[in-house]
Amino acid sequence: MVGIDDLAMLDLQLWLRSGEAAASRLHCAQSTISRRNGETLRCFDLTMVRDAGEWQLQGDQTLLQMERGVHQLHRMLSSNMKCRLEANFWASSVLADPLPEGWTGGCWDHVGMVRPLQLLRERVIDAWIGSYQPDLPESDHLLEVIDLCRTPVLLVASEDHPLAQRDHLTQEDLACFPSLALPSGLFPQTEAALRRHGLWTTPSRMKRYRPELWQGRTEDQVTLAYASCLALEVMPGLVPLNFDLGLSSGESLLICRGLREQPKIQALLAALRSRLAEKASAYPELQLLS
Repeated sequence: MVGIDDLAMLDLQLWLRSGEAAASRLHCAQSTISRRNGETLRCFDLTMVRDAGEWQLQGDQTLLQMERGVHQLHRMLSSNMKCRLEANFWASSVLADPLPEGWTGGCWDHVGMVRPLQLLRERVIDAWIGSYQPDLPESDHLLEVIDLCRTPVLLVASEDHPLAQRDHLTQEDLACFPSLALPSGLFPQTEAALRRHGLWTTPSRMKRYRPELWQGRTEDQVTLAYASCLALEVMPGLVPLNFDLGLSSGESLLICRGLREQPKIQALLAALRSRLAEKASAYPELQLLS
């Protein structure tokens, strides 16, 4: 019903949050994005509104979703079009930089899983590196979760924290210090595991990932946080504390079902696994998953 470029303009604005960003990605004027997106929305009898900083469509999207399925397959098969990859702030730096061939990247700053999963289910994006294994969907008729690695979740703090050089820490030792938390319900399994240790007590209200609102909070030398060995690569100044959280997580690639055997997905998996294999040589606790 609409051309490849027209749907790309609409979906890039939804994904990247602004017509300006979409115009920059597509090398056109922002006015072109605005005009043609208006035409596309009228074609499908939809409207677009802002909700918590994200663009959302209102109206019956049945025909749009059918169109997106065709366009997604075209991206997979075309040598001239790039597929769309999203990831969180550490996976984007550690695993997706440089971007694998045939892929273009996204915002890298989503907090929580709701928006990336929505974009994936609606075929606005083609793959998401999900770094929250305890909370990823276990069974979803639309999505496939491909686990890439597993690693312990570490309790971390500033290298100048009073507990940084101590052995055999107890829950009572931790209770004296604030510990970072995100709004309740974003990661229910992870949150429950941390709360059992008396952690997850001090909310950070960031809507987009910002270093100063997450690991930057530990610069007070009292606030506790959490990280994997991979996340610590982009969190300088933090060190693991000698306390076992009994919690594992890792990196997974999420895609729509039926796409796994597509050459671009297979090439992306190969690139991510190769990069993780390099990391595993430096981190004995990093378990590669086939």
